[in-house]
Amino acid sequence: MEGNLYEKTFLDFDSFAFLLSGCSKEISVNKPYEIVKGTSTLSYFDTEDNISIDDFNIIENDIQDFEDINDNIIVNDDEVIRCITIVSDTVKTFQSISVGDSIDKIEDTFDYERRYTNDYIVFFADDKEEDSAIQNKEDSWIWITYRTDGSKITSIMIFDVKYGRTNK
Repeated sequence: MEGNLYEKTFLDFDSFAFLLSGCSKEISVNKPYEIVKGTSTLSYFDTEDNISIDDFNIIENDIQDFEDINDNIIVNDDEVIRCITIVSDTVKTFQSISVGDSIDKIEDTFDYERRYTNDYIVFFADDKEEDSAIQNKEDSWIWITYRTDGSKITSIMIFDVKYGRTNK
């Protein structure tokens, strides 16, 4: 009888410790086309009806200038997400990169990032990073732009190559 009480107490403590460790873990972002805010995940491939992430404005595909954006934005075109723009440091992107991180995190994380002045760009075919020097990028590739001030990330944009080509 005592053995059972000991085992039960040990299992209860084990379960409690497991619960505590699970509650403190942050959700990781393992896909270049996903973002996480708190416990909510958004995929670039979600439709407008599936958007359940807080603190994002949803706008129609008529904005051209993303230079002075002060809000997290999801660009919508016929109920399809076309671009996700992030300015908040509470939103995690692929490999847990977020606004406010050092540019070193970009350089340490990716093999084929390309720097243009203060912007870094990275391309993905599905989940695989692609060399940004490749000329024949497919329309479906995901394009991530990390805008920086030269040392820290100031905003992040996620879109596909087709959208990027038509909205440069």
